[in-house]
Amino acid sequence: MTTEHHPPRPTPAAATEEDLRQQVKAALKSRAMLIAAILDELIPELGAERAEALLARALHARGFGAGKRFFADCAPADFAGLKTRFIQFLPDHGGLFDIETRCGADGLDVNFHSCPIKEAYEEAGLPPERMAALLRISGAVDVGTFEGAGFAIDNDTWQPGNAGCCHLHIRPK
Repeated sequence: MTTEHHPPRPTPAAATEEDLRQQVKAALKSRAMLIAAILDELIPELGAERAEALLARALHARGFGAGKRFFADCAPADFAGLKTRFIQFLPDHGGLFDIETRCGADGLDVNFHSCPIKEAYEEAGLPPERMAALLRISGAVDVGTFEGAGFAIDNDTWQPGNAGCCHLHIRPK
C-alpha cells in the first residue's frame, strides 16, 4: 500500500462575516424545507394530524436535550442569565431573527420580528395555513428547549395576518 500526502488546496479569500451569515441563513432555510418535505411524506401514511404530532414530538425531544445541556443551570428563575445565553446560542446572536426581548424577575419574552424559516416558506409560495402549521411544528424545538431547561413556555407561533414570526413567553416552571 502506498501512502501519499495531499496538501490542502488553496482556498479563496476567507469568508466575510456577511458570507457566513448568509450561509447560516441558507442552512436554516434548508432545514425549514426539510421539515416540510418530511411532513409531506408522513401525511399519506399517518394523516395530517398524526404526522404533525409525530414531527413536533421529534423536534420537541431534540430541543429538550439542548435545553438540558445549555440552559438548565439558569432554572428556575435566572431570566437575565437565560436571556444572555439564549441570544449567544442563536445563530448570529439573534441578528438573523431581528429579536426584541423583555426580561424581568417574572420571565423572559422573546419576539422574533423576522425568521429565515418563515422566509423559506414564503419564498416557496406556501399558503398561509400550511406555513402556520409548519411554524407550529418548527416551534416545538423552542418549547422543548425551554422545558428541558426547567422553564414553562408559551410559544405564540406566527398566524396568518400577523406581522413578524414567533413570540416566546418563558416563565418559572
